[in-house]
Amino acid sequence: MAKAIVTNGSAVSQASQHVALYMRVSSEDQAERETIDAQRYFLRQFTNLYQLPVADEYADDGITGTLPLGERPEGRRLLQDAEAGRFGCVLVTRLTRLGRSLKALTDAHDVLSQFGVTIRSANEPFDTSTPIGKFVFQLLGSLAELDRAQILDQLTQGRDRVARKGKWTGGLVPFGYVTDTQGCLERSAAWVDALELTEAEMVRDLYTRIAAGSSSVAEATRLNALGVPLIRRYSNGRLRKYGTKWHPNIIVGMINNPTYRGTHVLNSRYGAIERDVPPLVDAELWARANAQIQRNRRLPKSNATRTYLLRGLITCGQCGSAYVGQAFATRNGTRGAYYRCCGGSLTHYPNRHDRCRARVVNAKWIEGTIWEDCRAFILHPGEALAEAQRQLHARMHQAATMEHERSRYVQALADKAQERDRIMTLFRHGRVALQDAEKHLDDIAREEAALRQQLSAIDAQKALAEAVEAHMTDASLLLHRLQGRLEDIDHTDDQTTKRQVIEMLVHGIRIDTHADRTLSATITYAFSPDRVEVTSTPSNGCRPGRRTAGR
Repeated sequence: MAKAIVTNGSAVSQASQHVALYMRVSSEDQAERETIDAQRYFLRQFTNLYQLPVADEYADDGITGTLPLGERPEGRRLLQDAEAGRFGCVLVTRLTRLGRSLKALTDAHDVLSQFGVTIRSANEPFDTSTPIGKFVFQLLGSLAELDRAQILDQLTQGRDRVARKGKWTGGLVPFGYVTDTQGCLERSAAWVDALELTEAEMVRDLYTRIAAGSSSVAEATRLNALGVPLIRRYSNGRLRKYGTKWHPNIIVGMINNPTYRGTHVLNSRYGAIERDVPPLVDAELWARANAQIQRNRRLPKSNATRTYLLRGLITCGQCGSAYVGQAFATRNGTRGAYYRCCGGSLTHYPNRHDRCRARVVNAKWIEGTIWEDCRAFILHPGEALAEAQRQLHARMHQAATMEHERSRYVQALADKAQERDRIMTLFRHGRVALQDAEKHLDDIAREEAALRQQLSAIDAQKALAEAVEAHMTDASLLLHRLQGRLEDIDHTDDQTTKRQVIEMLVHGIRIDTHADRTLSATITYAFSPDRVEVTSTPSNGCRPGRRTAGR
């Protein structure tokens, strides 16, 4: 407790003459090399020179200046001591130590001023106890925010330049890779004893198993049972072992990661930077594994008491949520299989009145209706298949005409490479300053990113046409095989084959619940330019009514 001294009828606290020394650095301050120790030494010399009594020292090491003062460990303690009246002024080397954004600075000023505490900088001419000092404080705060933005921009540009050279720019290294002496990714040769494979070979084995029909749950269970350690590496060489804690989400993330097929994309504020890395799997295996992951999501096998043929294909026309299969009893006491909208769940909409009111759909009716459509198409595919072939030819023709445009973009990229070489030559001969050369190189990089984006769009259209062609080829072969097996499929009720057919022929189903509580199902088929609409007027249990076809 500070002792009060009475002078001319007013109580003046001895503690108000004390100062608090505040220091802070963060990773973005590395360019300034202003360490905590350097700040502490300078402030101590300053207080000795001006004979200022020090109440305490507060140092936040590795804390960003955009974080409010009260959310920093030492900053929180400083505010608590300020409220207790331990000091009357906070002394910093520079205003940027107190905060790197104007909001953080003004918030700190407002809170401290409530406790009668002022802010003073040892290197800047202001003192918040005066009006002009408050003005200079706000001006310097704006400059501090600008300074931070410039530092971050320089760091981003520097990281982008390193990334364009193919180096890994920090963070978690994908499993199966390590960084070499140059900082680039290379295949990991680390040995996994439980599998008798290297980490790179383990990744390929994982893709092969998934593509062959396995699931992320099964693979995570297998790796955990074998005691395969989950190892995480970082670009700075740090390695962490997490034991046997493989989770299905980790497996899915690995399968979805395009880095394993040889291309990594760094999303920068100046555009995406694409760099080549050693592939662990080929593009065909990567695509097959990801397709299997999607199939597993549509047809999860856990806790399944019935095969819902349309799972993953039905969406709600009212809220856009997916319909899922569920067996339950209706109001009339009958029990059966239905599809219901996920938007009606209280976990999605805690307020009852906000929930989606879409009706449930009788699974036997909707599945039977769509199977009959597919059955009729298998027996008589001629007209629809011919129309699909015409659309495919048009798409392939459009892709062919864009080849000339693609060659122009490729040539433009080559020109940009030559332009970069010219800038580097001028810089080496002293004709261009370093700052100007970096600006030109950054401009060239942004233009190259835009050109690559255009090339990617053209390649995507070509890939889509090829995918449609492959889909049609597979579907045509499947139709030919199925035409002679329909009676056997119907007789044995082969759910697996029915699902395969439906996946091939049905793109999606939208269920709409109308004001009169009737249902309509709009079905989009793969080989029909029109849609087939099924209208149901259920009285109880969602029984079907009339059906109209637009094909």
